Amino acid sequence: MQKKRNIIVLLLDTVRAGDAAAGMPMLSRLAAHATEYTNAVSPATWTVPAHAAIFTNQRASSIKMTARDFLATGSIDPWFTQTKFLPKNARTLAGEMAQHGYTTSLFSNNPFLTSFTNLGTGFSRIYDLWMQSNGKYDTKLTKRVSGILKGGKKTRAKMIAASVAVSRLIPKPWVDDVYLSLRKRLDRSVARADGTYKLDRGISDTIRSISDYADNEYDFAPQFMFINCIEAHENYPVSDSSIVQDKWLYLSGINELDERTARLFHNGYMKRLGYLDRKVSDMLGTLKSKGLLDNATVVVTSDHGQFFGEHGLLYHSLFPYDEVSKVPLIAANYENGRLASEAESVSSNVSTSSLYESLLDIASGKEDHLNGNLRASKYAVSEHLGISEGWDGQLLNMLKGRSSVAMRIYETKQKYNMRAVAVYSGSMKLIHFFGRRQDELYNTAKDPAENANIIKNNRDVAHRLLNAYRLSRPLAAV
Repeated sequence: MQKKRNIIVLLLDTVRAGDAAAGMPMLSRLAAHATEYTNAVSPATWTVPAHAAIFTNQRASSIKMTARDFLATGSIDPWFTQTKFLPKNARTLAGEMAQHGYTTSLFSNNPFLTSFTNLGTGFSRIYDLWMQSNGKYDTKLTKRVSGILKGGKKTRAKMIAASVAVSRLIPKPWVDDVYLSLRKRLDRSVARADGTYKLDRGISDTIRSISDYADNEYDFAPQFMFINCIEAHENYPVSDSSIVQDKWLYLSGINELDERTARLFHNGYMKRLGYLDRKVSDMLGTLKSKGLLDNATVVVTSDHGQFFGEHGLLYHSLFPYDEVSKVPLIAANYENGRLASEAESVSSNVSTSSLYESLLDIASGKEDHLNGNLRASKYAVSEHLGISEGWDGQLLNMLKGRSSVAMRIYETKQKYNMRAVAVYSGSMKLIHFFGRRQDELYNTAKDPAENANIIKNNRDVAHRLLNAYRLSRPLAAV
């Protein structure tokens, strides 16, 4: 038996804690025989800053390449091959694992998490599965869209200029209808091209890739494997195909986010979670059959959750309420291929960015299970650094003078581009907004839905939480 444990992190993208418990029975069975962290908090509200924080053990806001204002600069590449989110020489969890003698492998179906963006820095092997998995449903359209988007800033600048020029030829009363029609058509075309309406977003390809890796490349050195599965991400399979899944149309009030629409989206999400749960079981079976669970720690978590109408919000990369900040976190040990029953529930607030040190403790032999700073933590922080969908900011800015629809979407994106931070300590949670919006304080034990803002009579608590965040110092439990 190898002395060092294999360490496998299975990150289920966009899975929120409450729905994981309700809609993923296999995961619940795993948690019953493992250590479950019931108040795990993501360090950020969307993929890039959350992964960057986990990989570097830093606050998301302190990582310059991640904390940029993508809406203002238009610097994010919608095909994710041009934008870099970490420096090439970044000190990362994967790099540290390699120093401990681990072979490091990244299997990703997330277009942000690839060899292109530098979020894979430190991994010796990177399997960019997202293109082959999500581009196979309509190969002609995928190739056409890919050719346009891979052109980078110059190509997009030319397209934006052409779009604005064409808009000037259209009578102003018609611009709204034309823009809205084209926006909806583009949304549906891209979704059709990458298969986002289907249940499988690439996890089947990921399982095959892991199997091939084990058969052909596994060197029997201790393994650090990071696996991102994106099944829970929007768009969703819904029963009404006429419904557009562009969140900005709903947040701006152009389309009404009524209870029926929110329920249809959530039902599609739960279908995905059920499918994902079954495929995770298959993945663990593959890992076991290849001997990778003979002596291993498996961590299951997520990078952020998802809104379905709560607080008037939809999807993620929005303000850090629990629906987007609370994520599942389960740590299971395997001995001789069998799950070692170590049923334990940890209720303290923990940040998934603390996985960095705790996993290194396992790699170095200091711990034989997930422990360390994760359990010692008394508080956690989740930061919203701005929206992720900033790629069309320049176009909206140019069109807003001629189109009321473009104006409403642009203003809505500006509204939600405001930075905010959630600071958790015990049952108290502060949401501080870096802008003209009142801060919010909640007792999540009494008010788990975060409906009653109690900051008016508890400003001393709010100040203590905010000061601790600013000073980056630990907090005593409230």
